[in-house]
Parts: sequence; structure tokens; C-alpha cells
Amino acid sequence: MDGGFLIETVVKPSSIPNAGRGRFFINNHKKDTIIRKQIIGSDNLHCIKNKEGLDKYDIDFLKHFGHTKPKHSEIEINYVYLNNPSMNTNHSLNNNIDYIYTNCEKITRLTRDVKAGEEMLQNYCNFTKNEWFEDFLHKADMISARELGEHIST
Repeated sequence: MDGGFLIETVVKPSSIPNAGRGRFFINNHKKDTIIRKQIIGSDNLHCIKNKEGLDKYDIDFLKHFGHTKPKHSEIEINYVYLNNPSMNTNHSLNNNIDYIYTNCEKITRLTRDVKAGEEMLQNYCNFTKNEWFEDFLHKADMISARELGEHIST
């Protein structure tokens, strides 16, 4: 599979109005299935360590796809990450995926059973705050995925 995906998926228009594209499951899968593995800092998962590292990326791409580690992550460093290819997942409080970060790997797993045709959803509120990244976006009148999730969920 491309980009570290371990299962077949398809990207197409989201089932969420005005949400753009989404990634959908091709088959049924059980809770705790690992659906993607990525090495941090690899071509599949860019790791941006400081605000100077943001300059080589398109700001719209960063706005839509830049993310931080989950709040429950055991790693202490809070970088900004960019998936390649992008996840194309949208926000839901009824998410069906979550992430496990280790010092060298990002693992995407299912939080519940999913059926073929279901859209892959994550909870943006689970991302940690990264001051320098959010300040960078705010200067361009943009907000992070974390902030968008909090706004949508209130």
C-alpha cells in the first residue's frame, strides 16, 4: 500500500457537507486494527521541528494537513507533522481512528469496528497545542486542525 497504509482505502468526496475529500474504507475491519505505520521524519511523515522549517511548505497545505501529536502521546517533543500522502480524514467526535506515537513511529489504529464504505474520521480535538505553529497560522488568518475541531465541537 502507498504511504504506509496497510489496508485498502479510497479518497473521494466526503460524506460531511463542505468538508472536501475524505478517505473511505474498502473493507470491514475490527477495532484495534493497525491501518497505517509511518517512520517519523521519513518521506511518508515529514517532521517540522521549528517555525523556520515551515517555510518550505505551502501554507494552505500546512493549514489543512499539519498536525501535532495526540494529547495522550507519551513522547514529550511536540513537533508538527505532515503525512505523505495526506490522510484526507475529517473531524468527528465519533472518530474511528486514533494515533500512537513512539520516538520513531506513528501508528494509526481503529478505535472501533468499521464497515466497508465508512468514512475514516479522526477527532481534531485530540491534537496537542503547538504555540509556534498556531502563531504562524494566526499571522495568515488561519487556524490549526486542533482549533478547528474545538470550534466545530462547541
